[in-house]
Amino acid sequence: MRSANILIFILICSTVFGQKITLRDQTTGDLIEGVAFMFQPLNGTYSGQVISNNLGVVELKLIDFPIVIKTQHVGYQSYSDTLKTSKDYLIHLMPKKVQLGDFIVTGQFNPQSAEQSVFTVKVIDREEIKARGAVSLSEALSNTLNIRASQDLAIGSSGISMQGISGQNVKILLDGVPLVNRNGNGNAADLSQINLNNIERIEIVEGPMAVNYGANALAGVINLISYKDAQNTTEISVGIQEETVGSEFGADEGRHIQSIDVRQQIAKQWFGQIGVLHNDFKGFQGNQTGRPREWNPKEQYQGNALLRFSPENHSIYYRLDYLDETINDLGKSNNNYLPSGENQPFAIDEKYLTQRAIHHIQAEGKLPFLSRYNAFASYSDFERIKRKVSKNLVTGEEQLTTANGDQDVSTYNVWEFGGAGYLSFSDKIDLQTGYNVSFEKVGGGRIQEGEQEINDLAIYGSLEWKMAENILVRPGLRLASNSAFGTQLIPSVQIKKSFEGNADLRLSYGRGYRAPSVRELYFEFVDSNHRIFGNENLTPEFSHHLSSNFTKSYEVRNAKSEAAINLFYNTIDDQIGIAQSASDATATTYVNIDKYKTLGLGVNQKMEWGKLKTSFGISYVGRYNRLDENQQNDLNKFFYTPELNGNIQYDWAAIGTKINVFYKYTGALRNYIFSENTAGEQEVTIGEVEGYHWLDLTLSKTFFTHFDMVLGARNLLDIQRINNSGVSGGTHSGGASVPVSYGRSYFIKLNYNLKLK
Repeated sequence: MRSANILIFILICSTVFGQKITLRDQTTGDLIEGVAFMFQPLNGTYSGQVISNNLGVVELKLIDFPIVIKTQHVGYQSYSDTLKTSKDYLIHLMPKKVQLGDFIVTGQFNPQSAEQSVFTVKVIDREEIKARGAVSLSEALSNTLNIRASQDLAIGSSGISMQGISGQNVKILLDGVPLVNRNGNGNAADLSQINLNNIERIEIVEGPMAVNYGANALAGVINLISYKDAQNTTEISVGIQEETVGSEFGADEGRHIQSIDVRQQIAKQWFGQIGVLHNDFKGFQGNQTGRPREWNPKEQYQGNALLRFSPENHSIYYRLDYLDETINDLGKSNNNYLPSGENQPFAIDEKYLTQRAIHHIQAEGKLPFLSRYNAFASYSDFERIKRKVSKNLVTGEEQLTTANGDQDVSTYNVWEFGGAGYLSFSDKIDLQTGYNVSFEKVGGGRIQEGEQEINDLAIYGSLEWKMAENILVRPGLRLASNSAFGTQLIPSVQIKKSFEGNADLRLSYGRGYRAPSVRELYFEFVDSNHRIFGNENLTPEFSHHLSSNFTKSYEVRNAKSEAAINLFYNTIDDQIGIAQSASDATATTYVNIDKYKTLGLGVNQKMEWGKLKTSFGISYVGRYNRLDENQQNDLNKFFYTPELNGNIQYDWAAIGTKINVFYKYTGALRNYIFSENTAGEQEVTIGEVEGYHWLDLTLSKTFFTHFDMVLGARNLLDIQRINNSGVSGGTHSGGASVPVSYGRSYFIKLNYNLKLK
């Protein structure tokens, strides 16, 4: 009787609970809904089919094991196996190789795969951002070829150069709109101020993009694409990240990050999103003692919100992005004895307070006379306050100092309008026409007369002509009018030829143009340590860019592979730089340099073999020496810098863990400098910023369905500073060494993800 009761209990439990089989994407770990799951017991004649639910689960009740199973899904390879025992299973399905690759929008007539684009576009997707544990754009780009990072410890900023050209010529975009910062409208942006909490992917196009995105894009554009949709009715993600800073960690040390992101399908045509991130970097003391830090403490609050309305054939949305940042430069303690004999020490501290708000409205869709259109209006309000105070370290009381240049407020207000229409005349010819209008107003104590304006108006057009079945030609032309420098005509042309066997050749020519920024024209900064002035006599930079890219996709023993060879050449006339003033030897000013050139060769190899993904690359970039070539004919015309990178990802499905390795070697950067010999005579020597290796390792795992975890080690080789024998690492960071990092650090990131249908 007791045995019968036990048997009945087991049957009831089997009926109520059954066996659960969970289906996940092998590459992303996402749950897969809508999988047809077919089964048949080995010792039975019946068979059945179940569809996985929104949690990627199929439940089998009253089934006699062992069973033979098979799955079918339009986006995944079929999977067959024999399940021998009655228990819960986790099955990973491999995405089909016929799935489309990365969809891109930067510079495109219509969203399309990167393989079809006439441009060579690099994509850093959400999976890679997540695997890196990247919070800011500087971390996401840390091992990208042809991008060299720089740190300015005095003002806490992070910058880059691309193809050997400075960040002033790299335009940073958020959904195609320039991201305003203290240096200008999209250029020389502080990458540490750009968080990736709501970014779906990053698209990088090297080479002039002036036809589509206007002046100041000589070296290329980096476009951040935000999320504007959700796969489920409700998606909530809550994250926390704890990170050491070198060997420093604790309540008042290290790095502490919290975030929350909520996406909601409010109604059939309405979608909303809101996100907040708090990034608290406690600074890095390093070799300093007492209050000062080698890396200053920095605290950021960043928020974003989006509301989208999608009537038939249209999509209209409003997006808000907000930044509040505080950087504290802590001074050393100084004795201050009162008449009573009591010591109330004080310190001179500097604070940098930044606030940025971006309001963006965009509409896109179809019209009866246009196959596609988009239009946007954006307003950016940027303010940066420098505050120098004398702080009583006993009472905490602060008083503003009164020396010249100690207090400053810089403002940057930009209205940006733009739009484009697309016409398809036939299956061989597509036309794009568009416009851009920009009103920039810069103010502050370091700007001549307190406020200056520059306005731009441009119209542009480009044509995609399918000249033959395997040849695509895209000429473009932009007519731009600048309120300070008149009208410019900027042409470009791209050609793509496809060959049999999945091979493509891309050729590109672009005329680049960069007008001097308001700061370069009207800057005026004088204090006890600086005398820097703008130059109203500057002329615009003009460049020519030539590049070629050959890509070949192939399979070797079921390994999906892609190889690419890239060549580029840039020549810039009248490049803008900083030099000693001709009229005042004690001051520096902005000047036009006669000529600057870069050229480079790069080779990349990607491979995907089952659970293993790898990518390796090498580039060799030459930079033209800045001395007058007519007087220095015996000097080398170019200095070359090698770069290597490699990424490895292995999906250890047995334990549900992905192992990621990120490596980059940044070669030595050399240049000619003037110096004095022992006899006091001026001579030309070679200065060098030495090369360095960078290595990151992360482990990522999804568990309990809703939790993601990333464990990581950054900068495993513990690089902090590199020797500098003559080339400055930045306006504030020159000297005998250049800062790279605060050393080896470790982090853990936990995310709770809730998805509801």
